[in-house]
Amino acid sequence: MCPIKFCIPPALLIASLSAMGQDAPLSGEEIRAAWVGKTVIGQSAAGQAISLRLESDGKASVTAGTLQDVGVWRVVDRGYCATWKVIRNGQERCFTVKRVGAKWIVSNPDGSLNSSVDSAK
Repeated sequence: MCPIKFCIPPALLIASLSAMGQDAPLSGEEIRAAWVGKTVIGQSAAGQAISLRLESDGKASVTAGTLQDVGVWRVVDRGYCATWKVIRNGQERCFTVKRVGAKWIVSNPDGSLNSSVDSAK
């Protein structure tokens, strides 16, 4: 146990880091720099293995478990949007991405977890 004047409650620490911008979403340009032309490997919120490829010409491909799909993607100020042929019946969805330690956390528009990314090579 530490003296109270030296302890920072976890909630206060998280709020402080957030206020300092530590959990700000990556910009579209930061996503472009980190992921374009690379194979992005991670897991869906349900634990399925995901492999994603975003190309500089706006084309995209994804494998999630046994599902394979192709589509298009684009950057936006605070993330990226993707439209797949099969996934979501071709409806576009935009995502935010935050860097948390060694991982990227991808969130749906409502803030729920979409996936976590371990590497981009």
